Amino acid sequence: METTAIAITKTTGFEALVERAYREQNTFQGFEGTLESAVRVHFSRMSTQNHVWKRDAFRQLLLMMYAKKCYAVLRNPSYIEVLANISAFGNKTVRNIDDWTKDSLVAEGQLKSLIRHCFAKYEVPAFMENVFSGDRKVYMLWYIQLGRGDSVQKLGAFPVKFTVKMAHEFRQTPDDYTVGQAIRRAQAIGFGATTERAEAIAWSTLSAGFEYEDFYGTVVRFIVNVEQEVAFDVLQNVLEYIAAMRAENISFNMKGRTWDALVRQSAEWHIAMAKKRDAEGRCQWTPAPVNNYVVADEDCTIKIVQLTTSEALYEEGEAMSHCVADYEEACEDGRTAIFSVRKFTQGQEGFDTLATVEVDLENMEIIQAQAKYNEMICETSHAIIGEWAFREKLAIGYEYWTQQDLADIRQANEAAEAARRAQQQANNYARIEQRQAAEPYYRPYNAYADNRGGGDGTEIVKIFLIIIKILIIVAKCSN
Repeated sequence: METTAIAITKTTGFEALVERAYREQNTFQGFEGTLESAVRVHFSRMSTQNHVWKRDAFRQLLLMMYAKKCYAVLRNPSYIEVLANISAFGNKTVRNIDDWTKDSLVAEGQLKSLIRHCFAKYEVPAFMENVFSGDRKVYMLWYIQLGRGDSVQKLGAFPVKFTVKMAHEFRQTPDDYTVGQAIRRAQAIGFGATTERAEAIAWSTLSAGFEYEDFYGTVVRFIVNVEQEVAFDVLQNVLEYIAAMRAENISFNMKGRTWDALVRQSAEWHIAMAKKRDAEGRCQWTPAPVNNYVVADEDCTIKIVQLTTSEALYEEGEAMSHCVADYEEACEDGRTAIFSVRKFTQGQEGFDTLATVEVDLENMEIIQAQAKYNEMICETSHAIIGEWAFREKLAIGYEYWTQQDLADIRQANEAAEAARRAQQQANNYARIEQRQAAEPYYRPYNAYADNRGGGDGTEIVKIFLIIIKILIIVAKCSN
């Protein structure tokens, strides 16, 4: 099916590739690591009979991005997937796709600008732009509904019943939050949580899903009302305990419970589960063909050590407060290898775990490197992991930002927000001035003014003299 959305005057290699994939009949396609296969995969998922506007919109987006020289977008299969997700709602755009103006030199900035152009007639929280990089179509629909002016409380299939305050806080969500985290944060603040408590709830396992929300809504409210300080690792342990109790007994609820009792019960349950796993027998696997690494200086020694037992994974997860223990099956099957970056300081017993590293053995690539609580690793860890990767011929595929990078990003976000607010204020002033200029001017009616103007004083004097005469007459009559 033809579309004249973009006129093609000269067929280039990329344009020919798109036209070829566009005209292909639907056949199963697999990604083969090439640009053409990435394009064909998405076209193959779009019907040639029903909702053909999806194919038309995808073709239009690809050719437009090429015409506007957004080559970084077109070279990345993940970014092409974002274009495919936009095209899935190609019949709901609020502006003509071709009218989009390239206003960023960065691929991510170009895509976010394109999303706003296509769907945001009204302001939408910036964190929602990230949903087009995922696979949750309902989240993308929420973006479109907000962009056309719908309230948060009217979003389709929204998992939590929001108050007006919660809906307001949802729109104030920081840019780096997921949709699930945004919902939990807004819900917690609506229940009266402090900013710090709401953030802890948002980053906890409560944001992983919204099944059994009638129950987990009471859990959120309970945590909000805890008066004691709540450490994040303790919160995670308690939530894991609560989930286990709820799975065992559907009638489990939060009535009559106290935080101190839950912390104690959670600790006892975690110890019991550790003993149970140990009693069931330890699982051990053959080490991957990647060597350990040691760096020593006068004060300390840092070792990168492969973990080859389920017990070691469990202990690593406990120490670092993350879910590395769940990788046991992948390690046992030989798909993944887990390493621990450990710092041994002279004169101190034991060691400090700096990072947990995951290596994809099929591609010989380091795909994850996480510090405690899944936070960004320190510069020391990153440098040593880089040395080890070079020695072992491992590719580095994990995300890393220096503290300066993070500070620059925060500063840029703050500057952008300040500029946005200043522009919004200027627009408000402009609208007020326009409205005042359009309104007719009326002189207030003065019942006391005479036709010659300035009669107010004369009338008052007359009334005052009349009152004095009346008082004199009354006084004479009294005498």
